[in-house]
Amino acid sequence: MSDTAEEQKKQILCRNCGSSILSDSEKCLFCGSYQQPGRLPFLKYLSESRIFRMGFLFPFSSLIAISVPIFNLFHPIPYADWSWIFILSFFLIAFTIFGFISERIFLNKVKGDAKDFREGFFEWQKNLYLKTPYLSFLGMFLFVCVPLLDWEGPIAFSASSSFIWTALLVFLLKILIPLF
Repeated sequence: MSDTAEEQKKQILCRNCGSSILSDSEKCLFCGSYQQPGRLPFLKYLSESRIFRMGFLFPFSSLIAISVPIFNLFHPIPYADWSWIFILSFFLIAFTIFGFISERIFLNKVKGDAKDFREGFFEWQKNLYLKTPYLSFLGMFLFVCVPLLDWEGPIAFSASSSFIWTALLVFLLKILIPLF
């Protein structure tokens, strides 16, 4: 019994994917994230922390997206057009939505259900379709313009996909609609 207790003490949970790893290991075997600070740059270390992404980055960006228009309503910012404030808020809301979705996709990859991000997306779509087909169609609509590459992590995926959708919105608002 003492041998199993020693093995449990030597095991910790990965701070990125939550899988069980040895406490003295530098990197997680499943997701490849470093476990001790100082081994890589601080921003990279933060981006590999699931707690940071889910508890701070994504909720904080949605809070900023809501508070910027409210702040501009009560304290108008000179030279700030409402369309650009709307576009910034749209980008941050899209960043939050794609961030939470990419966490789900990333967990499929970590659990072993998928070998890369693309297969993780298809696994997420399959699970979503089994729950509700309408949500699955909405998920496919969100990813129409987003390339399904093997992304390094959820932050890169959510930033690039929200940038793509924001660029489409800017094209519609600033170029296409004024033509009519």
